[in-house]
Formats: sequence, structure tokens, C-alpha cells
Amino acid sequence: MRNDNGDPQLDIVAQRWADIDVDEAQSVLSRLRSPLHADAVVAHSGRPTAAGSLVRTSAGTVFIKRYDRTVRDAASVLPYHRFVAHLAARGIETPTFLAFDDASTALSGMGSGRSQETTLTVDNAVYEVSTRAAGDDRYREALSWDPPRTVSEAEALGSFMARLSSAARDFAEPPVRRPNPFQDHFGLFAQDDVETAMRRWLGERPAVADYLAATHRPVMSNLRAHRSYAARIASAYRLRPPCWTHGDPHVSNFLWRGSAPASVIDFGLADRNTAIFDLVETLERNTIQFVAIANGEDERCRPDLAIAILRGYHRVCDLDQADLDLIAGMLPVSQSEAALNWIAYYMTATHRPQDAAWCYDTSLLGHTAWFGRTAGRRYLDAIRGCADALSC
Repeated sequence: MRNDNGDPQLDIVAQRWADIDVDEAQSVLSRLRSPLHADAVVAHSGRPTAAGSLVRTSAGTVFIKRYDRTVRDAASVLPYHRFVAHLAARGIETPTFLAFDDASTALSGMGSGRSQETTLTVDNAVYEVSTRAAGDDRYREALSWDPPRTVSEAEALGSFMARLSSAARDFAEPPVRRPNPFQDHFGLFAQDDVETAMRRWLGERPAVADYLAATHRPVMSNLRAHRSYAARIASAYRLRPPCWTHGDPHVSNFLWRGSAPASVIDFGLADRNTAIFDLVETLERNTIQFVAIANGEDERCRPDLAIAILRGYHRVCDLDQADLDLIAGMLPVSQSEAALNWIAYYMTATHRPQDAAWCYDTSLLGHTAWFGRTAGRRYLDAIRGCADALSC
């Protein structure tokens, strides 16, 4: 993602992986079950956590993504590939992941390769290839937390997310067992006893625990507000049935037709949570401009767009007052677990302790703190009080 103004809030999403060139693309595409020829690289992705390129081929344009195996292996990629296939079978427009040849042979210039369904592992790289999604990529230059341009788009986004969650309900894949930084999971801050849960959670994530110890972070004393929010939602959240979620439903992860999403892309943060968590994430990603807020502009939130998203969702899946209360209760800690989890990525993959510090100081502490200030409280009150507006 571009950061032409040098905003430190956007360093966190800078692309730090080498681009995929046409030779690398050709080597990967030659291993598909139905091989393709790479004619040219059309564009490189600016997204931060993997290399990605649009490649023009003999059979149309495809998207190639390369993960570094130090942070993500094929076993953590394949579940979200199966999730995408499940959604597509139920009418949700998504890209199609292409299958690789089962044979294990040498790749020209890349060493030996091993294919597994829709991934290819070569040395320290894990590749996926997908068809190009349908629609207009109108938000490709959008920055993190940029809002939809119109209320109509926000409402249509809410309806799309309701359909996605409905289609996801019977996807029975268990969650990925081994923790990795690419999990947008919600559970740590929906516990009655966050301190006990935190000790267990850190025991499974030594890179995060090591960072907290090395930087002398008093994590439990820093999390007083988080524990209070968690205690208020724990019992209600436990009653929600599990459901796989997209995990990053920002407008830039949708392609558009008219004022509505035509398709959804980038399921790299998908995980097993609950349907209401994906709705909460849709609000957090699209209606609270945290880049501006972190730079001192506390009023930069859009409760009007939040209500539009909820109204669109409600037209597909009913929302009642209990839902609105839970949504408002979850929002202050909706990204807190992810903020801690990303520390492992920045310490073990990109080796940027300044980005790990951003995860702790800004994402974990700063974002939650905003909800306790005047603008944040007004925003949450608008969510709790919008029941009548949902039927307009």
C-alpha cells in the first residue's frame, strides 16, 4: 500500500516482499494442472503481508500470491481455499483457486517444488493462483480504514456481508490448530477471565511473549479497559454459533458493480469465529478512520455509514436490540487479539520492531482507548440506538 506522505500510521501496511516477476510467474504457472503461459505482469499488489501480482496469461488474467513459509505454510492456506470454494458453491462471487499438478518435479531456477491441491510450496515460498475476480476494483488505492464513498455502497456492503455469513454457516472445517500471524480471531477478549486466557494464549505464541518480555510491556495492567469490555460481552458472545469469517471486509477487498459489491477477494485472514464478528469487522474497517484518529482527528468516524451497513445487513439477516448491544460491546476490542497476534509477524518475518510497537501501542491500546473518549462513546451510542433506523 502506498504511503506517499510518509504517514507513520501507514508504515505498518507498506509492502516489504519482493515483487513476482514474469519469470517467477511462468515457473509457477507451468506447474498448474492446466498449465498457463505468462505473457506479462500487469500490476503488483501493494498489500503488506505477501507478494502478489496480476499476470496476463494465454487464458486471461490471473492473480499469483506468494507467502513466506516462515510465517505461513500450505496447511494454513488450504482451509481458506476450501472456504472460498464453499462460498462460491452457494452463490457468493469469489475468485477460483487453480489446482496444481500433483507431480513433484524441479522448477526452472527455483529448486524443487511440492504441490498440494491449490498451493505450491517451493523452498521458503507458498504460492496460490486464482482467477481474476469480477467487478470494478475502484478501491484499489484506498488506505486502511478509508470509508465507502456513499451511503448506498455502505448499505449494499452490509447486505453482501449478510449473504456471505449465511453461506458460511454450514462450512464445517475446524479452525487452523497451529497459531500463525494470519489469523483474525476473536476469543481472547470475550472471556470472563482475560488474565488466565492471556497466559494460555501467550504460551502458544512464544514470539509475542518474547517481545512483551523484552520490551518490558506490563500487558495485564495495560489491559484494564480491555478486561472490562470483555467481561460485559463474554456471556452473550458464548451463545453465538461458530462460523467461518472473512476477517478483513474493507471496501478494498470487494470489486464493485454500480453501487454494490460484485465479488469479494483476499480471504487470507479467514478463520472460524462467529457471523456477528464479521459484521463488527465490517463496521470497524469501514466507518472508523483510525489513521486520522491516531494523528489527532478524534471525530473522524462515520456513524451514518455504520447504520447504513447495519440496515443493509438487517434486510438479509434480522438484527435485534441484543445484536446491536453486543456489536457495540465488541467493537472496542474487536481487533485487540489480532493486534497482539501481528507482533509475531513483524518480529519473525519482516524483523521490524517499530511495527511490532505500533501493534501494541496504537492498535491494541490506542484504538481501544478511542472508544472511551467522547467521539468513540457517541459512535457506540449511535450503534446501540439505531434499531428504528434499520427498517427505513
